[in-house]
Amino acid sequence: MNYIIGIDGGGTKTVGLLTTETGEHIAKAEAGPSNYHVVGTAQTQSVLNEIISKLYTHVTDTPLNAIRFCIGMAGLGREEDRKIIGQICNEIGINKNRILTHDAHIALVGGIGKQEGVIVISGTGSIVYGINEHGKETRAGGWGYLLGDEGSGYDIALKGLQAVARAADKREPPTQLTNLILNRLELNEPNNLIRWTHAASRDEIAQLAGVVFKAAEIGDTKAEKIIDSAFSEFACAVETVVMQLEFSHPFSTVFSGGILLHQPILANKLQRWIEKIIIGSSVIFPKHEPAYGAVLLAKAHL
Repeated sequence: MNYIIGIDGGGTKTVGLLTTETGEHIAKAEAGPSNYHVVGTAQTQSVLNEIISKLYTHVTDTPLNAIRFCIGMAGLGREEDRKIIGQICNEIGINKNRILTHDAHIALVGGIGKQEGVIVISGTGSIVYGINEHGKETRAGGWGYLLGDEGSGYDIALKGLQAVARAADKREPPTQLTNLILNRLELNEPNNLIRWTHAASRDEIAQLAGVVFKAAEIGDTKAEKIIDSAFSEFACAVETVVMQLEFSHPFSTVFSGGILLHQPILANKLQRWIEKIIIGSSVIFPKHEPAYGAVLLAKAHL
């Protein structure tokens, strides 16, 4: 029997799935982060090797190089990154029957179930990515937290922290974000945020996005404006991607990432806008996880 391993290598965790050649699930394995931009190449190699070793124990009667692989990871849309991850794969014995692609690609295929449509991702980072029926692909966003990631958990949370700072200076009116964020972090006053923010990781900052949504739910004007800004950024990005892809028939737009999956204030508003303005598109939520999207890609192309 032939087998497929699909891997979703993220900055927070790595997920691997082992399936039959028809996509039937056999085993799942999880390990730590493997995005080499975050953890370095040595850690990436260690985590990928751990995932593959765990899955391979279920099919040791099959040579490793006979298994089909697809690895999705942030940055693998760029040739220089594919070379680095390709070398890592060579060193751990995955030197053929492999696809290396980016995380939005496998998330789209997993989310929709096929390689056609648009995905809007809002987690710690953000991106809008799409593929049309002719295989043309394009993206908007995904520039990272320093240059972009508008509408992401990090972006929303950072704007919330900045609102607290501006209110503390009386440059802007008071906001309920002040008490909500200070209470969440167990801090006494806004000045304490300087040390906390410089010591915090991007993920720790991004987790404060939930506080901004909570403030919006109780009517805080500043929090509502931050979420409206996130909506506007996604609407612009979706419109830009769809315009370039020129779909000739109806297509799906799938929402992914913790913000869009767990914060209905933003998700519902964006869904209503897409289904009203983007002709031919319907919004769905993911059918499968990204690692299974990697499996589907390997199944279709290897």
